[in-house]
Amino acid sequence: MTFYEEIAKLKTLLRRGWLMRDVDKINGGTRVESDGEHTYSMILLALEMMNKHDLKLDQLKVLKMIAYHELCEIDAGDITPFDNVTKEEKHKREHQCIKRLAKEYKMPELETIWLEFEEENTPEAKFVKKIDHYDAVLQSKIYSKMKGDNDLYDEFHGNCAFSDELDKFDL
Repeated sequence: MTFYEEIAKLKTLLRRGWLMRDVDKINGGTRVESDGEHTYSMILLALEMMNKHDLKLDQLKVLKMIAYHELCEIDAGDITPFDNVTKEEKHKREHQCIKRLAKEYKMPELETIWLEFEEENTPEAKFVKKIDHYDAVLQSKIYSKMKGDNDLYDEFHGNCAFSDELDKFDL
């Protein structure tokens, strides 16, 4: 299998959190976003936020981190907090996938950048984690509008603890 064939799996891996909330049943069958679509919207959102707020971050690292952060789901799947999987087990499964991809495709940077994202110890990793949550909040707002209520938006906005830095971003 080629690297492209591996990453193309993210195009069809639907976001389980939305499926679990029956978003696919809105308006007679709304298709929920895939991991690939989530990654793409995060990239554009991050570029907008970095430019709009003149954030002093390593933009290339941010973009790589976003591009790599969902690759772990190729093997591990989209594990949600409702799946009864501990954080440690989730991390283990996801890390196994990243290690496999890094080794198989001779891309050690995949693991290095992914671990930095997971450890959330750098400004770039903290920013990408926030953008990951922010993207979910914004997507929930779109799905809530389609449903004609604010249930999803209220749930996601209420569950995301934004720092002062992201609070200033318009929702």
